[in-house]
Amino acid sequence: MTDEEWLKLVREGEDAGWKLVWERVVEPEAGSSRSVGLMRRYSITAGDLMGMLYEDMIGRGKINLFRGEGSLEGWLRRYVRGYILNANPNQHGEISIEGAHPDNEGEQEALVLPTEDKEILRGETWRFTHWIFRKLWNTDPVRCYVHVLKTRYFLSSEEIRDFLEISSTSNVDQIYSRSIKFMRETWVKHV
Repeated sequence: MTDEEWLKLVREGEDAGWKLVWERVVEPEAGSSRSVGLMRRYSITAGDLMGMLYEDMIGRGKINLFRGEGSLEGWLRRYVRGYILNANPNQHGEISIEGAHPDNEGEQEALVLPTEDKEILRGETWRFTHWIFRKLWNTDPVRCYVHVLKTRYFLSSEEIRDFLEISSTSNVDQIYSRSIKFMRETWVKHV
């Protein structure tokens, strides 16, 4: 089938033409190594791509922009690749507010836009936790070991006693409670 015949079928919305679009354009592009990761990240399926392509080509009449320069397949693939690359919602600076109502209208509350970046807060918390552990280590390494063994490795007081050769389990518990107290006090002083 020549590009002209294929173009005619696609323009007329014929199933045979769009089946070729699916087989030769959408599926190969959706299965390519450069597109799979982006499609997974932005939750796009091959069916979504086909729908966007059909809407643009038939609904908006963009199929009439094809002038026969190059192959129809390559021209359509550029559109599909563009849909994948432009699917990043953060790239456009748009926030979906579907279902949001203004205050006092309806039974739902108004949409509240986030004012804090959770990734930045998580990073700051991570750095601050390491800073506190470094201070605890510099103050008393045994306290730091006991704290890590209890909270990170979930060892019992008996296991920590045997591992660090501490005299009794009550001493292990006391060292652990002192490490918690030190961390709290450090937190309060810093904040």
